[in-house]
Amino acid sequence: MQLLKTKFHIPRINTGSTVSRERLRRQIGDTSPLVLISAPAGYGKTTLLSEWAEESKSPVGWVSLEQSEDIPELFWRYFLTAVVSASGGCGEHALEQIRSAGISSIETILTGVINDVTEKGAGFTLVLDDYHVITDSLIHGGMAFFIDHQPENMRLIIAGREKPQLALSKYRVSGKLTEIRAVQFKFNAHETECLLNSIHGLNLDMDDLASLSQKTEGWVAGLALAVLSMRESEDRHAFIRSFTGSHRYVIDYLIEEVLAGLDEDVRTFMLKLSVLERFCPELCASVTDHPESLSLVTEMAQNNLFLIPLDDERQWFRYHHLFRDVLLKNLEQNHGGDIPQLHRKAFGWLKDSGFHTEAFHHGILGGAYPDAAETLAEHAPDLYEESGGLILQELMGRLPGEVVLSNPVLCCYHVLLDVFAGHFDRIELLEQDGFRGNGLVLGFQSLLKSYQYFYQDGEFEKCIGELNICLKLIPERHRAALGLAGLLLSLSLRYSGDIVSAYEEVKDISLDHDIPVLKAISYVDILVGMGRLQDALTFIDRTMEKGHDHYGENLFPEYGYLLVVKAGILRERDEISEALKLCRKGLELGRDKEFVEFTFLGNLEYARILTASGNVEEAQKALETSTDAARSSSTWGEGMCLAHQARIEMGKGHMVQAWHLLKDIVDPKVSEIPYRKHSEYLSYCRYCLGMNEPETVHQLTDRMISEDLAVHRDGRLVECYILKAMAFHVQNNTEKALGTLEKAFAVSSKEGFVRVYIDEGDTIRMLFRQALEKGTLPDYLKPYATTPASAPGLTRSVMINEFKEGFNEREIEILSLMKQGCSNKNIADTLFLSVNTVRWYASRIFGKLNVKRRGEAVAFAEKYELI
Repeated sequence: MQLLKTKFHIPRINTGSTVSRERLRRQIGDTSPLVLISAPAGYGKTTLLSEWAEESKSPVGWVSLEQSEDIPELFWRYFLTAVVSASGGCGEHALEQIRSAGISSIETILTGVINDVTEKGAGFTLVLDDYHVITDSLIHGGMAFFIDHQPENMRLIIAGREKPQLALSKYRVSGKLTEIRAVQFKFNAHETECLLNSIHGLNLDMDDLASLSQKTEGWVAGLALAVLSMRESEDRHAFIRSFTGSHRYVIDYLIEEVLAGLDEDVRTFMLKLSVLERFCPELCASVTDHPESLSLVTEMAQNNLFLIPLDDERQWFRYHHLFRDVLLKNLEQNHGGDIPQLHRKAFGWLKDSGFHTEAFHHGILGGAYPDAAETLAEHAPDLYEESGGLILQELMGRLPGEVVLSNPVLCCYHVLLDVFAGHFDRIELLEQDGFRGNGLVLGFQSLLKSYQYFYQDGEFEKCIGELNICLKLIPERHRAALGLAGLLLSLSLRYSGDIVSAYEEVKDISLDHDIPVLKAISYVDILVGMGRLQDALTFIDRTMEKGHDHYGENLFPEYGYLLVVKAGILRERDEISEALKLCRKGLELGRDKEFVEFTFLGNLEYARILTASGNVEEAQKALETSTDAARSSSTWGEGMCLAHQARIEMGKGHMVQAWHLLKDIVDPKVSEIPYRKHSEYLSYCRYCLGMNEPETVHQLTDRMISEDLAVHRDGRLVECYILKAMAFHVQNNTEKALGTLEKAFAVSSKEGFVRVYIDEGDTIRMLFRQALEKGTLPDYLKPYATTPASAPGLTRSVMINEFKEGFNEREIEILSLMKQGCSNKNIADTLFLSVNTVRWYASRIFGKLNVKRRGEAVAFAEKYELI
């Protein structure tokens, strides 16, 4: 989505018609890192800030906010664009990340920006004008974090009609906050005389000045409107006596006076323009059908009719917000029937001129829903790609549901987002008669059916069939959809057991070019399946390096899965401490995207690492999270989780419980083992070993070994050799046991497999000692012939330190107060935060601890010495 450059423009004020507010400018110029300006409309906030910015000796970044920016992705893009501009380039990585993938963890993104500004940025100020339009709690939470860690070489000015929903008491107490409120904006007697007599030459006497000042209560907009009203008045004294009341009545009265003094032609022109948030002469001509639009806009600007220029060339303007409000109210009362047509005219010009987002807005307001939908559909692929569908979903939500579902492009993306949320039944919406023969719709149907076959049903052959259809039908401009199809194709081939074909799909991948991270994930997953651990590690490291070069520390969620895969490789090599650290980082990075599949696979790997560390209790919790996610998304995924759970039970000697878990996911009489169920059958082999049934193990492993040898699927091959060697050991056939184990050594030595051996326990260590005596045990495995796999006490110490590193001081404070039983409001009052901010922090804490409730969070924090 294109950003409007005019929102970054510092409004240029005609200093010849304004009163110098030196006393207020001095307050802004104070050294406080945070300035809060809050006053109702018409008090001169923007004028004051514009004057101050003109005189500022350091760079000033500016964002004029509107309600359309009350979407986290858009707000932070405007925010960071202004930071990049004012700071000389700091924050570019973060901005690029949001452009490419939307918001993941805003705290992580802002941490990178804060560090960048602190290390590289020269002093500058960022102004957020009209912040009162922001209501989204995620934006407020991110702003609270940024202000808490604001760089010393940056100042932040927040201006709006009301105080922002941010807890600022602690900054007020510490002297780090400067506040300018409505009472300070009121004109005093000297400023009133200067405006009315010195600048506008009204020559009012002191009594009239005092009366007007009293009636307007020093309100700048009221005084400015009074100037316009009294220009043509013959009896200014009578005029001043003629109005009274509150600000609302004064503004209505004065604007009516201003409008009454204008020609009918000009008045009608101005009223029609009130439907526009901003305008240029060409847009004015299209909306009003007035042939002299350019001269009228120029005249309005010269006569100070509350026009604010939005660029240096004075091509784009907007009304003062308060003035526009009253004009629009007048238009609604007197010409309400014309408003939809005015919006439709604005829609046409803006669409043709390339301002698609604004055009869409006016199409909605003008009731031109099909046309607005068509405009949105034209840019849907780019909008989806920009933010993972969040902005597109928000905009589609502004259209009537039947309009979205009748537009083929929007219906495709609407259903895609629903399916990602687990609503597979929505695919049938693409089977409407009106879409019959539409290639794009047929392509999306096949894509979404393939997604269902893969994740929900585990029917990989059907998935591949649908993908071959969709790849032929979906046009190239729908890059995100095609990227998903490519990922599903390679993964379907991989999990159907055809790893050779899967590798053929991705083997030409090169880090010399930008690689979609989903394709990188697919490639790495295939390498691991082939047992090529070192190649996978190298590729992950180079991909992460390119990611950091491109995005800094602000990697988007999909990179989290790469970290989890790397953690799994390190686990296999028995580097448990680093594996724990990486897996937790990957889970934290990926959690914000809320992909159910990532939750399932990521927590399953986390459970494996925790099990390897000896922390079975926490492994159980991670496994429960994984199983819950798998149940909601796939049938075959749940089997993988249950297989690992059975392995944990067997490790405890609970064979009955293990069989209870396995009996519904394996068939002891199976003649052919689907590759996707190999985890279940490998666990079943372990069960058979424990029940002294080695022949069953031989039968099952022989089938898998023959398949793996044919396609060089070395990952599972090593594990099958190990289990077969253990079966020979149960049969007291040491020669065959060691001979089979040597086959495993031949495959695994180059890649450094460790845990696949030592996780099998004492039997393998006994075979290791025998291989050592025989001289066939690889050097890297010799330390494991006599020592346990890990030292749980040391691992726990490492885990404690690494858990502590993941929490900042504020999170520790909130955890401590949770332990005391404080409510969110109590915590907010104690720490001078808003309740929304406390909820935001609590959500982050729960995510990091992988828990859902306060009691669990406190128990976990105590166990790992966080509090």
